[in-house]
Amino acid sequence: MSELLSYLHSLSIPDLVLCAAAVVILDLFALAIILAVSRESKLCQKRWHKVSSGLELRIWDKRYPLEADEILLGRHISADIRLADASVSRYHAVMTVSNGVWSISDLDSKGGTFVNDRRVHQARLAPGDSVRLGNVQFYLVPETAPVKKRR
Repeated sequence: MSELLSYLHSLSIPDLVLCAAAVVILDLFALAIILAVSRESKLCQKRWHKVSSGLELRIWDKRYPLEADEILLGRHISADIRLADASVSRYHAVMTVSNGVWSISDLDSKGGTFVNDRRVHQARLAPGDSVRLGNVQFYLVPETAPVKKRR
């Protein structure tokens, strides 16, 4: 620290002004980068919201936002949405989105995958659809939909 102070004392006024200007310019560049990254992040979120149709899975008061283009549903700890129910297979089903349309594919589960009470191997999903894996039922709803209370 004392070496730095002695070095600064040895500099002339124009050199100090030049150093201060360089620090200010570097700070401005850093601020510009931070603002650009923040803006890009918001744009990416808007694009993803458009691609994913702004939907989420709901099991009563639990919300599962659909934040990836492929979501593994099952009992295994590595599942994106883990459902701790014995009727759900470890790797039960996978949901995918393409051009804003979600679909679900059963992964040869024992308990079956049902969309609107119809057993399916693969099906397109729409907002309001009821999906059941084994004995676990949930709904595909817009993120802003009110939460149903348990009775």
